[in-house]
Amino acid sequence: MPRRPFPDSGQSDAPWRQALNHPLAISASAVRFPITICVLAYGQNASLARRFLASLYEHTDPALFHLRAGLNEAEPMTHALFRDCQDRFGNVQLFVETRNRFKSPLMRRMFYEPPLATEWMIWCDDDTHFLKPDWLQRLALRIESSPQVTMWGMQHALWQDDPEVLRWIQTAAWYRGIPFLHGLDLKRERSVEFRFATGAFWAARTSALQALDWPDPRLVQANEDFLLGEALRQNGMSLAEFHYGLSINDAPRRNNSAREVLSLT
Repeated sequence: MPRRPFPDSGQSDAPWRQALNHPLAISASAVRFPITICVLAYGQNASLARRFLASLYEHTDPALFHLRAGLNEAEPMTHALFRDCQDRFGNVQLFVETRNRFKSPLMRRMFYEPPLATEWMIWCDDDTHFLKPDWLQRLALRIESSPQVTMWGMQHALWQDDPEVLRWIQTAAWYRGIPFLHGLDLKRERSVEFRFATGAFWAARTSALQALDWPDPRLVQANEDFLLGEALRQNGMSLAEFHYGLSINDAPRRNNSAREVLSLT
């Protein structure tokens, strides 16, 4: 397939602002295809990148998405895999870091340099992969039928009473003063409860992420998923369940020594 240039998000007549002549785009017009899919690849894990790309392009029409790939101190084979897809399909933009920038700072770069310009975006970790050819069709139909939903993903609950974490939330620009939820943790003890979509795969309205200025600039490596869930709740944005046709979180964490959240100043 001939390579197509990656579109300039600053153009008002960019291709994703025009009607896409594709059956799924027509039947799920609220999605406003194409979408943007973001994935972050790390270090010596080319096998995960290969699996992600093979499953994505096997089960998803390239006309329906733009791929933004963060290569975070990734090995040469990982670079080669993504560049091959860039050459074959023309819908890949690379964000290369020669040293480990950590997840959330590189996520910010991927979201804002240049800013995402599609109606919806999907985030994937590199150990996410797709199992069903209709995964995107199922997601699109969920979006079409539930316009009130801001974010889709595999929902989890976490209980957290660390005063430092709670104070971190209360000093966030997106915090609106809504009282924390409380529930019973796994020990049946009362605790602050957070509900969120696991960070390995989620789909969200781009406008919501931009309104929240997400990811929070103070974040470094982990915990961004439950904090995003709380940011959504604080701003009256809803989360719903979706995990059809995909597999996530089957590889160990890639950097166990990384800081979790920057200290408050």
